[in-house]
Amino acid sequence: MGRRVVITGLGVVSPLGVGTRDHWSALASGRSAVARIDRLTRLGFPVDVAAEVAPPHFAACVSRLPRKQVKLYNRTTTLAMAAAALAAEDAGLAAPVPDPARAGVMLATLFIPYPIQSILKLVPDVEAERNRADLGKALARCFSDVNPLDLSLRIIPNLTAGHLAIHFGLRGACRTVADGWTGGLHAVGQAAAAIRDGALDLVFCGGAECPLEDLVFADLCSTDLLSPPADLPERTCRPFGVGRRGTAAGEGAAVLVLEAEDHAARRGAHVRAECAGFGAAGADPSPEGIRDGLGLAMRAALAGSGREITDAVSLHGDGGVQSDLGEAAALRAFAAATGALPAVYATKGAHGNLFSAAGPVEVIGAVTALEAGAVPPSRNCDETDPACGLALDAHRVRPLPGIRTALVNAVGVYGEAASLAIARAV
Repeated sequence: MGRRVVITGLGVVSPLGVGTRDHWSALASGRSAVARIDRLTRLGFPVDVAAEVAPPHFAACVSRLPRKQVKLYNRTTTLAMAAAALAAEDAGLAAPVPDPARAGVMLATLFIPYPIQSILKLVPDVEAERNRADLGKALARCFSDVNPLDLSLRIIPNLTAGHLAIHFGLRGACRTVADGWTGGLHAVGQAAAAIRDGALDLVFCGGAECPLEDLVFADLCSTDLLSPPADLPERTCRPFGVGRRGTAAGEGAAVLVLEAEDHAARRGAHVRAECAGFGAAGADPSPEGIRDGLGLAMRAALAGSGREITDAVSLHGDGGVQSDLGEAAALRAFAAATGALPAVYATKGAHGNLFSAAGPVEVIGAVTALEAGAVPPSRNCDETDPACGLALDAHRVRPLPGIRTALVNAVGVYGEAASLAIARAV
């Protein structure tokens, strides 16, 4: 079985708020952070509705970080570092951490936020005949005039994990997970496995994503993933809903501190929950493929936890027509196999799809649900698709005084699936 893995620190920066208390309070109230973004409207994007970390909240994040270092961070790194600072504070850790060779970081992020304003500075001087850009001039200008702090050092894929490791003195494994929608759960699952197997004692893990940067959001708009804005922007993302047409993009970060139980006990850390099991499956984007793959992942996560049933499931529920059908079918098959129908809820209608950060943000929501003995309302799930057949409460917190376990699901754009089992602290 290996060592028991516990969660001792939680840090979240979401469109709903900064910190677990504010995030949970917004979830419980049924508030939505999905709104029309003026910047996206001015830029002429076909979709201008998303969930962003509001400027005052972002400023609060910056205020928590070393002033000399912030200039090196892109937006993704800033959010992740703020979430990590909150998690470290919650875990009672200071930088550098003790025994750094036994501590690591595993962080998921997918999109590279290219600094478009820095790139646009090149445009006036690199035009050639017939309105075609001269690549040679562009490169020469880039090498001579562009500050690497404004461009190259902000687009390295593993930049965020590296900054986190440097700041906290984490000398063990430093890994960036680029597995898309399921990446955040993979990062937590891999961190738990490294601790359980004895390779590490402590890991900062989670995910961060900023898909609202200009070029990234333009790319998302070119796909069919994003829902056209609804008449009421906050109704745009409708998980499992009648007439759903896709998801709403959101930005944010969540970091958890995982530890071996004996390591946490030696330093007197407060245990928030147990990271009990993890499962993952390959890709098939059809509803049937998602049903089978996610079902396999859920059963593996539950088996890894050593439990026969789960009390609740935090659903992926991104508002996709096919993905919601597949997840609903997986849940029905899972309930039939375990002989118990767990309480289910979905929160992306409130905070949007945070992509690599979605799974970790929803893990933090699940830990808070276990502590509160209740699950939050499922925003925008008031008119569910009969084909999904799920009983979701869109308006009220549902008390579950006996809740002890929860699964957190993630489904990728190609149907890849992951599930993480969380157990209440004893």
